[in-house]
Amino acid sequence: MLLKLIRHNQHLAERRSPIYDKNRYAKVLVHLFAAFWAAYLVFIGVSLSIAFKEGMPHREAYDSLNGGLPLFLFIDFLIRFMLPLPAQEIRPYLLLPIPERKLMNALLLQVGLKLFNLFWLFLFIPFGLLTITRFYGLGGVIGYALGIWLLMVMNAYWSVLVRTLMRLHVGWILLPALLYGGLLAVELLADGMVSRTSMTLGDGIIRWSPLVYLAILAGIVILWHLNSLIQHAAIYHELSRKENARVKHVSGYAWMDRFGETGEYMRLELKLIFRNKATSTNFKTLTVILLLFALMLFGMTSDDELRQSPFIVYFYCVYCFCAYGVAILSRVMAYEGNYLDGIMARKGSLYSLLKGKYYLHCLLLVIPLCCILPSAIWGDLTIVFVFGMCFFTAGITLPMLLQLALFNDKTAPLTASLWGKGQWNSAYQSVTVAAALFLPILFNKLLASLLDETTGGVICIVLGAAGILTQPLWLKATCRQLMKKRYKMMESLRNTK
Repeated sequence: MLLKLIRHNQHLAERRSPIYDKNRYAKVLVHLFAAFWAAYLVFIGVSLSIAFKEGMPHREAYDSLNGGLPLFLFIDFLIRFMLPLPAQEIRPYLLLPIPERKLMNALLLQVGLKLFNLFWLFLFIPFGLLTITRFYGLGGVIGYALGIWLLMVMNAYWSVLVRTLMRLHVGWILLPALLYGGLLAVELLADGMVSRTSMTLGDGIIRWSPLVYLAILAGIVILWHLNSLIQHAAIYHELSRKENARVKHVSGYAWMDRFGETGEYMRLELKLIFRNKATSTNFKTLTVILLLFALMLFGMTSDDELRQSPFIVYFYCVYCFCAYGVAILSRVMAYEGNYLDGIMARKGSLYSLLKGKYYLHCLLLVIPLCCILPSAIWGDLTIVFVFGMCFFTAGITLPMLLQLALFNDKTAPLTASLWGKGQWNSAYQSVTVAAALFLPILFNKLLASLLDETTGGVICIVLGAAGILTQPLWLKATCRQLMKKRYKMMESLRNTK
C-alpha cells in the first residue's frame, strides 16, 4: 500500500513539473533509445552463442558466458551510478506520521522491482534459448533468467550501498576498488578461480539448485539490511550537515589572464567545480575512477586481452577521456541557470562562457592522456589510437556535449551530485551522453574493419584536429542559436530553480 502511494506521488510530481509537456515527447526518445539497446543486447546474445560454440568447442557455450558473469555485474554496477538513491527520495516523507524504517523498506523494495533489473535479460534469454534448451529444455532457460534477475537485484542493492557510502565520504570508493581488484588478482593468481566459481554458480541456477538460489537470496537479504542501516545514517547526515564556509581560492591562476575575458570564465568554471561540495566531490570521484580505469587498462593491454575483449579495452580508454566532459559539460547551462541573468546582461558573455568551458575541458584531457600513455608505451595499446581518442574527444565529443546548451533548460542545483536528483535534464542529454561514450568506440571499430587500426587512429586525429581548428565557427553558430531562444530558455531556467 505504501509503495503504491509513493509511486503515485512520484507520478504526480512528474506531472506537476513545469516541463512536463516537453518531457512527454522526450520520453519517446528515451523509449526508442532503450529499444535500440535492447535489440543490441539481443544481437550480442545471439552472436555470443555462435562465437562460443565455434571458438571453444571443448566447453559448452553457457559455461563460457557464465565464467564472465562477474564482468557483466561490474558493468551493471558502473551503469547504476547514473540512478538516484533512496535517501534522496525519502526526505519529503520524513514529516509524515509514517515509521521511517517502513518508508525505507518501501523504497528499497522499489529499487529491487525496477524494470532496469530486467534489462540484461535481453542478452541472456536469447543466449539461453540457443544454448541451454538442448540440454535442460525451457525450464533451464526460465531458471537461468530467474537467477540472472536475482543477481541483478543483488547488484542493485550493492550499488546503492556503495553510492550511499561514497556520498558520505569519497574515500569509500576504495571499497569497490578493493573488491573488484581483489577478484581480478585472485583470477590471475589462482588460475581462473573466480571464473570457475562463476561457472558453478551459473550451472546451479540453470539446474534449479536450491543451495545456489538460497545463497543469492541470502546475499540480497544481507545487503537489504546493510542498506537499511546505512541509509538511515545518510538521511540524517544530509539533514544535519553544516555548510563548509572555507573558500577555495582559484583566482590566483595568473596564466589565465592571457585569455582575457575567456580566462575569467575559465576561472568561473573552476569555481563551479571546486567551491561547491557536490561538484568538488564529483570531480575527485571521477579522478579516482579514471586512475583505476587507467590501472586496469594497463593490465589488460596485451595481445590476448585485445583479441578477447576489445570492446572493454576501448571503452576504458574512451571513458577516461570523456569522463570529465560527460559529468560536467553534459549539464552546461543547467548549473548556469542559477546565475544566468548576470551572464546575459553583457553582450558576448555567452560566447566567452562556452569558449572558456571548451578551453578548460581541452586542458583537462592532459590528465587522462598522462594516465593512459603507459599502456601505450609498455603495453600493446597503440599510441596512434590513444592520441586519436584524445583528439576525437577534443574536436568531436566536447563540441557535441556543448550543443546541449541549446536543450538544457532545466536548472540543476549546485548541490546535485553525479547520481542525484536533477541528473538528467532531458532525453537529449541522456542520448548525447550515450553517444559520447559509445560513438568513438563504434566509429573506431568501423574504421579498423574497413581499413586498419593505425589508419583509423590517424583519421580520428585528423577529424579531431579539424573540430579544434574550426572551434570559432561552430561555437559562434551555437551562440547564435542560443540567443534566438534566450528569453524562452531564461524563463524555463527561472521556473525550475
